[in-house]
This record gives sequence, C-alpha cells and structure tokens, in this order.
Amino acid sequence: MQFAEQLAFPTEAKLGRNHSRTNDFKDLFYVRRGVIRFDMFWGEELNLKVVLKVHRADHTCEHFIVDTDAYDVRWNQHRRVTRDFFVHPFPMKHGHVTHVSFSFICHLHGRSIPSQHDYIFMESHNFDDQNPQRREVTLHHATANHYHTHELGADELQRDMDWINHHFESLNLVPKFTKGQPYHPYHPKPYIHDRINATIHRQLERPDQRQSIKVCVDCIDDTDFTSHLIHAHACGVRVQCIVDWRKMTLTNSDNYVRLKRSGVELLGVFCTPKDR
Repeated sequence: MQFAEQLAFPTEAKLGRNHSRTNDFKDLFYVRRGVIRFDMFWGEELNLKVVLKVHRADHTCEHFIVDTDAYDVRWNQHRRVTRDFFVHPFPMKHGHVTHVSFSFICHLHGRSIPSQHDYIFMESHNFDDQNPQRREVTLHHATANHYHTHELGADELQRDMDWINHHFESLNLVPKFTKGQPYHPYHPKPYIHDRINATIHRQLERPDQRQSIKVCVDCIDDTDFTSHLIHAHACGVRVQCIVDWRKMTLTNSDNYVRLKRSGVELLGVFCTPKDR
C-alpha cells in the first residue's frame, strides 16, 4: 500500500498566543492559532489536506479537516502550509486538551493517499504555556493512522453517473423551502425526520447492510435533529456530520457536546485562506 509520506512529510508545527473570538451570540472564546508546514516531493499539482485530532481529558476527540496552500514552488517539489486553524484549549463543557495530533491525505492524479502515521502537533504543556510554541515534527511518539478515505475507481464513478443521468428519479430528490416557519407544511424539518426514521428502519430490518446518513450544514445546533442523529447512530446507522469549524468550536451548546460524546463522526472544516 502506498502511503502519503512517499510524497510529503510534515516539518514544523507552530502554536500562537491566545486569540479572542466571538460567535453569533457575542460569547467570548480564547483560542490559539496553529500552523503546520510540509515538504512536498512533487510539483504543485500534488495537493494535501490535514486531519486534525484534538484529544481532551473527558475522552472526547474532535476532528477537523484543514486545507493547505502551496509556496516555494518548483517543477518537481514545493512546500505547503495549512490555512489558519484554531484550537480551544479550555472549553467550558469539555475537558482540557491533552494533546493534538494529525494525519494527512495527499491527492494526486485523482487518487487520495493517506499518511501511514499520526503525528503529534502539540501536547498539554504547550497549551499551558501562554507563549508561542514551535516544534519540529518527527516520528517521535507517532502512532498508526487509522483515518483513511474510501477510494473508488474512476470507471465505477463514471458508470454510476451515466446511469443517474438516465434515471434521475432514482435520486429521490425533493425540493423544500423553509418559508422561515419551522412548522410550515413545506418546511424540510418533518421531511428530514421522516428520512432519518426510514434509514433507521432499513438498518434494523437488514443489519447486515450498513446504512448511512451524511449531513453537511453550516450549523447543526438543533436539539430534535441532534437527538435523532444520535439515536440513528445507536441503531447502527453510520452518521457523518460536516460543519463549519466556528459553529463546532465557538459554542457552549449542549447539542455539540452530546454529538462529540456520542461517537457520531463530526467533522469541522477550515477552508478560508486567511482567518475571517
């Protein structure tokens, strides 16, 4: 099996001072900015994403996806640096950070290649120290990386797309409009709960066939929705939620606490070129 270390290797990790941020409710949070740099053993067409893992004292682990940008580009090599990402060291409703680790995924010629190892970004004593922190990334304390992508062949994907183009009704897409009223008959909330119930029913009827629910929203802070997703997960459905990092980090919401502790795959995304 090919590993991403044949194409790239992390070299440097940096952690900034405390940085104040507010959320939509004007709640104040103190977070710390992080940066990871990589040497890339290929031209600029080689892309890389970081999978950041924030381990806490209450045994929760928050996962984030971080984009990178190229610099010092040559025809056969270049360097990459992560976009701005932030870690909340001492949240109100979670344990403090015990350590932050990361793996990475290289993308080249339509394929994704995971790293073999999970590397240490920073440890608890780095967050206890209020001064900026810097460390060289090495294999010291590195562990096996278990976060892999599911790779599909281009021919298989093309066959599926050709079939969908001629059987569009198979997608079962239903347009819904909120009208700004949660109890309006055209609001998507009842429909979403019906779809979750149907997925749970299929999973319980056919436990050998793993069902899945994938949610990609800006914010998932809805008690009914959160409870239903956690129930689906408990029934054996694979649940994955992708949200903006701010809504997942800059919050004191019990709904996010329950999601993080439930085992549901919750991913925060850092993708803006600079902090906004």
